[in-house]
Amino acid sequence: LEGQGLIVRMRLEVGPPASVIVKVADEEHVDLIIMGAQGMSLVQELLLGSVAHQVVRTASVPVLVEKFDVVRHLGHVECRRRCARTFHRVLHPTDFSPCAHAAFNVVKRLRTAGTEEVVLLHVQDERVMARRPPEQVAEFDREDLARLEEMRKTLVLYGIPRVKVLLRHGIPFVETLRAAEEEDVCLIVLGSRGRSPVAELFTGSTFENVVRQSRRPVLVVRGSQCYGA
Repeated sequence: LEGQGLIVRMRLEVGPPASVIVKVADEEHVDLIIMGAQGMSLVQELLLGSVAHQVVRTASVPVLVEKFDVVRHLGHVECRRRCARTFHRVLHPTDFSPCAHAAFNVVKRLRTAGTEEVVLLHVQDERVMARRPPEQVAEFDREDLARLEEMRKTLVLYGIPRVKVLLRHGIPFVETLRAAEEEDVCLIVLGSRGRSPVAELFTGSTFENVVRQSRRPVLVVRGSQCYGA
C-alpha cells in the first residue's frame, strides 16, 4: 500500500471483530470501510451473521463489501474478486428517500474513481401498488420516471459518460439483484435507513437483502439523515 503512495497505519485490537472495526473507524475518522465477504448461505447469515454484515448494520460511515469467489485447487485456497474494476459500471437503486439521496451524492463523485456508466433504478413495490388503482400507479410511474431523468441529467453534468434509467415493478431487493445481473454491473451503491441491528435482523430491509444475496460488490451509504428513520 505504501508503494502505491498511501499513508498506512497499523493497529492490533482485541475484542468482537465487528464492534472493534466500527470503534476504530470512528476513532480514526475514516471516510470508508472496505470489507471482504464470501458466499455464506442465507440461513447461516440470518443465524450467525458475518463480520462484514454486522459492520454494515452498525457503522456510521459508508461500507464497501467486496465479493469474492473462494477457489480450491490442489490443496490451495484462493479468493478471487468477482469484479476486476469495482467502480467501472455502477447500479444505483433509489426510493428517492433522504437516505437514497445520501447514496446518490456518493454516486455523483464516482467519475474520479473510474466510473464509466451508471444505471439508475427505481422499483415500484408491487405489495404497495397492488392496493392502488391502475391510473394512480400510472401517475406514480410518470412522476418517478421524471425524477430518474433529473438524476440522469445531474450525473451527466458531473461527467459520467453513460447513464441508463430503469423503472420496474416487483419486490425492491429482488429487482435490484436481477438488474445487477442483467446489466452486469461491477458495484451496487445504495442507502441504508440506519435501523437498529435487532430490528433489521427480524424484519429485514432492501439494503440488508441486497448485501446478503448480491453476487456483486455493494457500497452501503449512511447519511446523517438516515438515523432514526
